[in-house]
Amino acid sequence: MIHRFESQLCQDNAEIGDALLALDNPQTYRGLDPSGMAGRLRDAPRQARAAWDCAWGTHLSGLEGPFDRLVVAGMGGSAIAGDLLADLASLEERLTVTVVRNFRIPFALDERTLMIACSYSGNTEETMSMFLQGLDSGAKMVAVTAGGKLAREAARHDVPTLFVDAPGEPRSAAVYNFMLLAGLLGRLGLLDTEAVDVDAASATLAQRVESLSPETPDCDNPAKAVAQELHGRLPLICGGGLFRGVARRWKSQLNENAKVWAFSETLPELLHNFVEAFDSWPDDAYQPMAVLLKPCGLTGTMADRYEALEELLDRIGVRQRILTGCAANPLVQLLDMMVLGDYVSYYLALLRGVDPSPTPTLEGLKRRAAGIDPG
Repeated sequence: MIHRFESQLCQDNAEIGDALLALDNPQTYRGLDPSGMAGRLRDAPRQARAAWDCAWGTHLSGLEGPFDRLVVAGMGGSAIAGDLLADLASLEERLTVTVVRNFRIPFALDERTLMIACSYSGNTEETMSMFLQGLDSGAKMVAVTAGGKLAREAARHDVPTLFVDAPGEPRSAAVYNFMLLAGLLGRLGLLDTEAVDVDAASATLAQRVESLSPETPDCDNPAKAVAQELHGRLPLICGGGLFRGVARRWKSQLNENAKVWAFSETLPELLHNFVEAFDSWPDDAYQPMAVLLKPCGLTGTMADRYEALEELLDRIGVRQRILTGCAANPLVQLLDMMVLGDYVSYYLALLRGVDPSPTPTLEGLKRRAAGIDPG
């Protein structure tokens, strides 16, 4: 399944020159991606299926409902999984999903609350603080982690734990994290997603990663084309409905992988504030590039809001790219658009001549928070 592009890739490539040609050169990947992030991106189909199976195969106890609210406590890539789950669950209007990124959950928890603490490392300070808060609240608890303090504390308090089995950086495990959450809710009867949906998602992702892989030349590779369009510009990622969390994921991947400034905004909210600043963009600044992530089959008021944004961007001369989700069920759409963004951020890093994997600034801040001399 291929997203609709509103310009011709090969015609676009006439403007690209030597920079994009480098993305078709194997030497680029050997020089700039020594840790092999490309291989971790290709792992998305396996992650989706394996995480679902893990959620259904893990022994769970003490999670009897009913539940009025689901709280996902986490930071960074672990919290993104909660955003994706919230968007998927919102389509069914059965359960309120709230994602909290903080040291404390700012509302009361009780026995009708299901709280999921997500930390890939298991050592995230904010997540651990919220986890300990949850233990004292009476809420039903689940831990999602690859180990660390969270795994040890969960075992000590008999909290069911779903283990993340995805190598690499925490952000490279986002598909696994998200599918653990979706599998858990499906198993508890809180989400209508079924194994057949996961099979469809895995099959679509397998096709998708082939079309986006480094071996696929630029003329047939949407991620390489979008990365080139963003190169040297300030990305503005816009998404509404099913793609609100995906827009945030695109933004964070551009930050961490490509090491660039980027913004994400949600529809319809951005039409009530952010658009007022469009006309005041300084001439000597990086020119913006808007990427509109548009769920397939939109109708009614949300479709109208996208159209209004497109018209406004055209009027003020802001370059834009509209990416429409594939014609498939919501789970497939969500994962497919997420993976496209992961590849875009990866190729933009290479175009900028940087290794996408290390995050030295983030690691330095973590050491500072832990009281370790960063020198």
